Amino acid sequence: MDGLAVVSCGVKAAFVPRELRPARHILLSEVKAPGLVRFLSVPVKLADGAKTSWETVTRTGKFTDPRYGEFEITRSMLLQMVANFDKRVLGQDVFIDVAHKPNDGAAARVLKLAVEDNRLRALMEWTPFGIDAVKTRGFTYLSAEYHEDWRDNEKGAAHGCVLIGAGLTTRPVIKNLDPIVLSAGDEDAEYRVAIHPNLLKALTEHSDMNKHLKALLAALKLLGLTDDQAKPLMGEATKLLGQLADDDATAQPLIDTFTAAGKTLSETIKQLAASGQQPGHITLQVAAPAIDVDGAVKKALAAAEAQAAAAKAAHNTKLKLFSDTVGGNKTLSEEAKADIVKELSALVTAEMSDDQVKRLAEFALGQAAKTSAAAQLALLGYRPPSGTVHLSVDSSNQIKSLQQEVDKRLGFETMPAARRYERTGGQLLAANKEFAEKVLAQYDAERGMRLAEEGKMLAAGTGRVSDTAVPTVFERTVLREALYNLVGLNFVDVGTAAFANTISIPYSYRDTTAAGINGTRVYEGQAINRAGVIQTAEEARPIPQKLAMRITNEMGYLLAAAPIDFDPLAENTRNVIRVVGEDTDRMIQNEVLQATDEASTLAVNDTLTAQVNGTNRIFVLTQFPILRPRRVFDLQGNQVGSTQFPIAVTLNGTPRTEYTGGTLAAGLYWVMDYNLGEIRFVNEAGVLQTPTNGWALTITATASTNRVAFNLDVGSSPDTINAVYDRLLTSIGGRKVVIENDRYYTASMLLMSGAVDNALGQATTFTANGSRPGTGMSADGSVATVKGMPVFNTRAPGLNTGDARILVGERGNTRFRMLRAFQMSELSQARDAQGNFIGMREGYGEQFVVCHTPLQRKNAMTSIVLFSQSARVARAA
Repeated sequence: MDGLAVVSCGVKAAFVPRELRPARHILLSEVKAPGLVRFLSVPVKLADGAKTSWETVTRTGKFTDPRYGEFEITRSMLLQMVANFDKRVLGQDVFIDVAHKPNDGAAARVLKLAVEDNRLRALMEWTPFGIDAVKTRGFTYLSAEYHEDWRDNEKGAAHGCVLIGAGLTTRPVIKNLDPIVLSAGDEDAEYRVAIHPNLLKALTEHSDMNKHLKALLAALKLLGLTDDQAKPLMGEATKLLGQLADDDATAQPLIDTFTAAGKTLSETIKQLAASGQQPGHITLQVAAPAIDVDGAVKKALAAAEAQAAAAKAAHNTKLKLFSDTVGGNKTLSEEAKADIVKELSALVTAEMSDDQVKRLAEFALGQAAKTSAAAQLALLGYRPPSGTVHLSVDSSNQIKSLQQEVDKRLGFETMPAARRYERTGGQLLAANKEFAEKVLAQYDAERGMRLAEEGKMLAAGTGRVSDTAVPTVFERTVLREALYNLVGLNFVDVGTAAFANTISIPYSYRDTTAAGINGTRVYEGQAINRAGVIQTAEEARPIPQKLAMRITNEMGYLLAAAPIDFDPLAENTRNVIRVVGEDTDRMIQNEVLQATDEASTLAVNDTLTAQVNGTNRIFVLTQFPILRPRRVFDLQGNQVGSTQFPIAVTLNGTPRTEYTGGTLAAGLYWVMDYNLGEIRFVNEAGVLQTPTNGWALTITATASTNRVAFNLDVGSSPDTINAVYDRLLTSIGGRKVVIENDRYYTASMLLMSGAVDNALGQATTFTANGSRPGTGMSADGSVATVKGMPVFNTRAPGLNTGDARILVGERGNTRFRMLRAFQMSELSQARDAQGNFIGMREGYGEQFVVCHTPLQRKNAMTSIVLFSQSARVARAA
């Protein structure tokens, strides 16, 4: 576990008190050691076919082992294991493996723990692997794996003894355990073992017997009675002798009485046997002596209560000593001291000496003081030996000073906002600034040390930046500027998350089939409807974004030989900012469009052979827009699951694939205009081709029905282009009604390209005389609002919306998470294709994000497809 932990469970050593030794993770399986002694114990049988059984995991006692030295398992430790198991402190199920090799698979799962006498017992659910290991491979003992003071990896809280698991073994460290024997269930079968008589006596003694009952059982055995014959006498004697552990005077007459009864029983059995008769039901009259059993029991209980009270008083005294020692510290805050007392009081026991209590308190105070010092150092940009420092970027922080200096040298401080934030309308939008600060905080926590070092160099006036790595502050600048210019951040749900193979995306949605209008009208005694708000989660996978760059050695020499001057990197920085930002914005906006189209769909099975006449090069599907195939990949680039919304194109009886560019084999490939549902064919070089007259053309695909198609053709007089766009505004309003009235979302955005925005501005509604409330233009002449919905322009290359789509709906349904902010690798010497050095250093930067739209939130958006009905026909070009 990380750091030093205070021991909470009974580890004893002559030179270090157990309470002040680091907690250990102990596996109680055997290693070869001199003087090894093996013992056998009573078998535990599990009938054939049984899948569960109660087994002994470990027991109390003092032991030694070459790995751990002297150690002790106490009853208190066993009880802690049970309590922590019931509270699921470990955060997972507890499993039994074979030979402490969990990767081989589970032999059993622990269903329940309990303490019986001095043993930890477990109810286990066996697997075929475990049954085979016990039954055929000889793994007949359980070896516990536990931690003396386990701390969780989320809050670091100490929980005391925790059972981590156990392993089936042939040679356990702790002997006298119950071996696990999976028998065939034959009641007459006998399990024979070679065993020392003294050990047999120790194993057959009932652990719950006091000394008087043990003496009586021994006397009955000497009389020749079997266990079954002695059982009735022992049962009655237990009722009277069970509580008289220390009262010899009262117990002895009872022992003599039951011994005499046993003698009578033994003689009767022998007489019947001598006469050839089989013993049947024998009735004995046992006249117990006149003793005050109740008084003796009360006496014993009173003594036990007095002992418990004394122990409690001693414990309270130790707790007060611990609290007073912690409270006397003058360095830590009262809050910190209170936390120590609260968290560690459970470790103080009545058996501890005063010196041990004080040393425990002093150790905890010392650890807290180190933590406090580490927090102070964190403000200077240093990371302590363990844990994570989160650096704040405020007006007094070195990181901000360093960032300001770099911004000045790169020209950002004097750059006009219209140029710096060109893609977001010439201003830094609040959503972009807020998200950038979250991501930068994540970045600073990981790279704080390097940022602090660069800040110190800058503060000294001169310095040297390593020529093996891009300055960290440049990475930070790339990240910040890219986020500042993301249009997509304004209409998705944003945040940060820890890097993982899969990310859980929690969300909620409204079940429209549940209680709606009048659904709350419930009268006395009637069933109350549920609101229909469903809370669930979906898994998403990280998307890598990687970009390489090269820097000449000459630039490195300038950086190394002169006062810090970052100007030679400025152009590289700006290029990285632009490319990373454009790719991220494209990813977000394309995901919003794809999710919108997937909200409701229709299968397309078209035969377009009639359009293949030897002249046409562009062919028209019956439905549009067409959904793009969706594929999900893991971090190695392997596809996860099957392709959603696949497209199959067959031309002249040959299946054709989509044109992807690059080096392709000779042949025909298809290219789809997904928005308009038009397909054409190109050769391997991307040159448009004319299919031969009469070739059969079939297409299966999926079309979106979550849209309306708007015809941009100008009709006959008096219809004008202005009137067309007035009708388009009405159509936009109609989609708003669908979102708000039919789907219970709030229409809070319009997304369109700059070209569509410019064309829409021709509507007469935007003229001075035709202006309507809730619809207007911004100062630069672009559309600002339509029906009260703010308009966002797409400003990234390669967007799937193109100039043919307008998206309408609620913002914040697509989830965008930053898992690992953009960082550059160390630079290495670049080589040409022949392996020769070229005097340049190269490296790459990468970041990982998640962009995912939950299934039940896809219908929060809808779209309008802009097309020309007269132009959307099969044609030559």
